[in-house]
Amino acid sequence: MRVLVIGAGAIGSTLGGFLAKAGHRVVLLGRPWHLDAVRRSGLRISGLWGEHVVTSLSLATDPSGVDRSAPFDWIFVCVKAHQTASAAELLPQFLGPHTLVCAFQNGLGNYEILSRSIAPSKIVLGRIIFGVELEPGHVRVTVCADEVLIGAVDRRVPRERLSQLVSTLQSAGIPTRATATILTALWAKVLYNCALNGLSTLLEVPYGKLLEHRGARIIMEGVIEEAYQVASAHGVRLEPAGAEAYRKLLFKRLIPDTAAHRSSMLQDVRRGRPTEIDALNGAIVRLGQQAAVPTPMNTLLTRLVHAKEQFLRV
Repeated sequence: MRVLVIGAGAIGSTLGGFLAKAGHRVVLLGRPWHLDAVRRSGLRISGLWGEHVVTSLSLATDPSGVDRSAPFDWIFVCVKAHQTASAAELLPQFLGPHTLVCAFQNGLGNYEILSRSIAPSKIVLGRIIFGVELEPGHVRVTVCADEVLIGAVDRRVPRERLSQLVSTLQSAGIPTRATATILTALWAKVLYNCALNGLSTLLEVPYGKLLEHRGARIIMEGVIEEAYQVASAHGVRLEPAGAEAYRKLLFKRLIPDTAAHRSSMLQDVRRGRPTEIDALNGAIVRLGQQAAVPTPMNTLLTRLVHAKEQFLRV
């Protein structure tokens, strides 16, 4: 299988690295500060899924440097949400007659942006809930709360291609399964990220520490309740069906399973980069405004994260 990864950061490098290790032809398109180190010494992968050094990757730090000698079977979009529009503009030039796109991204709105550049029948969505820390030339898998989920919104996407991708990722060492309810799964991750990312970024603590303080728990409960009200107003089906059931799931299983993880949003702020807050809590705020649903807790977190960005000169 031939794969192009647009956005070879933490997640993109991990996916591409394991596929290349399994013998697939992978091109990573990313930033020089990371890929120059990969070019010198290979991609080092460490953490939960073992120690590996992958040297068979093709690398590009500019779209013009992507090897186009053969068509791609898959393009993985792994950029941050605020970069989705730019990535979408690149896609048509890399599409072959049978190329499909899988977006492994956080937040709400990415699918709609991609659909403006390519046909929805070519778009697959992936939900990732494993955590990766990135240093130049090195990705470290720190936590894994669930399998990768792969699914499509548009029924015209060939089901055999979805099955092939799931099987390929599994064979490469990445726990993966297909789902018929990918939007529900993506909303579930949005709930997880909205409850944890902004707050852990502001307090600069790993997820587990948030459970130790009553004030932090109250904020997380408010974020969850508002998100459920917004989803209901827009006719979105969530699992579990109620906010209280999700709160119990989050506090009793999801946070304990990822207690040591530090938000990638915190990593972005520390590196002086924009965060994905507008595609997470900010998206809940926007959708709430459309449906006349108040979202004071999500609004507060969004404004505070933006203030932190500004103070650190993002």
